[in-house]
Amino acid sequence: MKKEYAHKHAGHRQRLKNKVRMYGLKSLSIHEVLELLLTYTIPQKDTNALAHELIDKYNGFSNVLEADYNDLLTVNGVGEETALFLTILPDVFDLFKKYKSKVNEVRLNCPKDCMEYFRKNYELKSKEYLYVIGLNSLNRIVKTFEIEGMNDINIKIGLKDFAQMITGKMITAIILFHTHPNGKAYPSVEDIDTTQKIFDICSIMGVSLLDHLILNENDYYSFGCEGLLKEMQDKYANVYSFSKANASFHQNKYDYTVK
Repeated sequence: MKKEYAHKHAGHRQRLKNKVRMYGLKSLSIHEVLELLLTYTIPQKDTNALAHELIDKYNGFSNVLEADYNDLLTVNGVGEETALFLTILPDVFDLFKKYKSKVNEVRLNCPKDCMEYFRKNYELKSKEYLYVIGLNSLNRIVKTFEIEGMNDINIKIGLKDFAQMITGKMITAIILFHTHPNGKAYPSVEDIDTTQKIFDICSIMGVSLLDHLILNENDYYSFGCEGLLKEMQDKYANVYSFSKANASFHQNKYDYTVK
């Protein structure tokens, strides 16, 4: 019979999770990382001793994840769910790297690129959504965010949360996709007001808002091509980088087709 690992330290797994929330995974030692992973397949038991045993048996953390499924089952405390979980993790990492690299290869250099990217990668849902596309200095996609609208009139978003969303992550510019699945592809007063606030936040943070695109099934509206971003940008006319970035992005605005 396999040895049971009793939960000797009440609340220990929660302390590990809280530590990661506050300081990130790098704040844990390598055996604590494995210990945390084990908690997702071994409920209500202390996984500390098992983490140490696995690392000792396989001579290192990476070797634990490369261990044979059936061999893992011979370790006291490791059941079928845990063995499967550990053995598929490397494949999960490989898939993450594969698809992340594909996204990072995409460059959005003009509104036409944006429309083609949206139509290819997203679908109109029954509710309004706001998609925030973060770009680096080469206009390559480095991060995407999806925010569900509260109703079919305008997108509701906490501006403080938005600022935190685009902080760091190598983001130097953003593009907004905003869907109107049940209405015209035209901005409401609230849409314009929200865009102005987002533009102000981006300007303060040194991030260029290249465009805000409103889309429905058959049509689109571009804040950049219609001149609304230029009006907002005039408030920051002394900031040369914004003018240069937006002018370059919209120079091909008449080649802006919906597919």
